[in-house]
Amino acid sequence: MTHLNFVTLDVFTSTPYSGNPLAVVFLPEDPAHALTQRQKQTLAQEFNLSESIFVHPVTEATKRTIDIFTTDCEIPFAGHPTIGAASWFLTHSANPADGPGITTLATKSGDIPISIQDAASKYVAAQIAHNTHIHGARFGVKELLRLHPTLAPFFPKDDVTFPLFSVVKGMSQLFVELGSLEALAAVTPATGGDFVSSEYLDEGWRVGLVCVYFIVRGVWDDVSGREVIRARMMLGTLEDPATGSSASGLAAYLSLTEGRAGQDLDYHVVQGVEMGRRSDIGVGVSLDGEKKIEKVVLTGTAVSVSEGKVLVPQA
Repeated sequence: MTHLNFVTLDVFTSTPYSGNPLAVVFLPEDPAHALTQRQKQTLAQEFNLSESIFVHPVTEATKRTIDIFTTDCEIPFAGHPTIGAASWFLTHSANPADGPGITTLATKSGDIPISIQDAASKYVAAQIAHNTHIHGARFGVKELLRLHPTLAPFFPKDDVTFPLFSVVKGMSQLFVELGSLEALAAVTPATGGDFVSSEYLDEGWRVGLVCVYFIVRGVWDDVSGREVIRARMMLGTLEDPATGSSASGLAAYLSLTEGRAGQDLDYHVVQGVEMGRRSDIGVGVSLDGEKKIEKVVLTGTAVSVSEGKVLVPQA
């Protein structure tokens, strides 16, 4: 076999060329032609998107297995590949074996329950794993302004600090709440490409990278006709138009710090506007009677943009 089928999707949107692009590559049915990790990594680098997924041959009627790769490495979980995969199997695929009967997405992070949330709009839902932790240290504004000096006019005082949070170990965010969309528009990539060091995280949690999630709450959104959270995500010099893991972390953090025991909370995050790639990310969080997180459900849509064949790299 010299070629593999692929499609690309724009995720967290129903409008082509918005949202966050995702490559979906279908692995060979014949185990003799299985791809190596190096071949998958080469293909992910060729697509050059924030993530690409590789779909395994079907072994169980109600389950689909995917591998998730960035341009640098394989990762166990990410939000937009999960919603993209769920959307493909549940609402887009022409394969008669796919459809609403698929209930589980198998990833290296574990099995993820998936479902159609709304058939008319093709919204899908994925119940993501969580092991939340609010870190003891807080990030100072002086250090923030060293990384993002364009925000200096919006922080005249130097006593402001920001929380650090992990939705699971290895997936952490620094939440920077801003007071206006003007401030959000002023955000630029980090000076010198620096990252927030994992040393700010508590002992035992210092793995993975720390995303900086800039947010403005209570913004009226004419498109959805409701108040939303506007957001931007920076990881050094990189900006992502839709970060489902960060949005899930934010929703979990806000629920834990502001919610009530037994409450179900829904959040609508709009990200990527400043990049010209608006993304609509839904997150539902349920708290139990002890105000612990019972479940985190990520929701969204995806739209098919392209399809074709890609040459199998040399092993």
